Amino acid sequence: MRTSQSRQCPSRLLPGDPIMLAAPARFATEELLKLAIKTVESAGFLPVIPAGITSRDGQFGGTDEHRAACLNQGFGDPEIRAIWVLRGGYGCGRILPLLDTEAFRRDPKWIVGFSDITALHAWADRQGVASLHAPMAGTYGMTEKAHREEIWSLLKADHSRDGVPVVGGNLSVLYSLLGTPYFPNVSGCWLLLEDLDEFLYHIDRMFLALRLAGVFEKAHGLLLGSFSELQDNTIACGQATDNPFGQDIKAMVSEHFPSEKQVEWGLPIGHGRKNRPVVLGSAWPTFAG
Repeated sequence: MRTSQSRQCPSRLLPGDPIMLAAPARFATEELLKLAIKTVESAGFLPVIPAGITSRDGQFGGTDEHRAACLNQGFGDPEIRAIWVLRGGYGCGRILPLLDTEAFRRDPKWIVGFSDITALHAWADRQGVASLHAPMAGTYGMTEKAHREEIWSLLKADHSRDGVPVVGGNLSVLYSLLGTPYFPNVSGCWLLLEDLDEFLYHIDRMFLALRLAGVFEKAHGLLLGSFSELQDNTIACGQATDNPFGQDIKAMVSEHFPSEKQVEWGLPIGHGRKNRPVVLGSAWPTFAG
């Protein structure tokens, strides 16, 4: 089993390289697709549009089979150097068993996105390949300019394999992968966590699950991005009084994460204007702002 060794980084992008757009989770609109095409072109790359990218099946961007086939098309195309996801939401976990691991290992591509795309990052990590936790096309316009521009600079850069690598992403998605073959290898790594619009008691439940599963014990340390728009209990079912949970994130981390390990708080990563890109599987870069 791999320990904290950094993962293989896909080849760095050169000007004009093809970047495939994908909708492996929630469906994409024509307007979003046009915006993504313009953005990729403005960054100096060639957008590639798979057939049926604006398909819809309920809230998903087509059936599980269709969404997986689109990704597999990119994995198998030797010209494609990166895959930029249009939207998150929910759905990536459903297609993990359908992905072509052999094609991806043979010619790794950069997978770019965050939130629900954490499932794809975790899958890539299990193949020993780094990926880019970064804004998607759907959140690109609301992200700070410096963090938007860093997506393209990181894709064009070489990355260090020295130091302690970082894995992780969205807490809820990682929680859903516990006990599956797709959970990332956290041994000796920084564990990055962020989340959005969750109840405090459920955050505690997920932290508890990670602790009981031994995830926190294996990690080198904890990196906490934004935990935005968290909710608390008010009137519980069948009760007539407020029922607050009584702990904030810091109290939960203090209870569940080993006290002797390092924790970095308030990193500009996650659901918000500040969403600095991070190469998962590569050495953790200390930064501020």
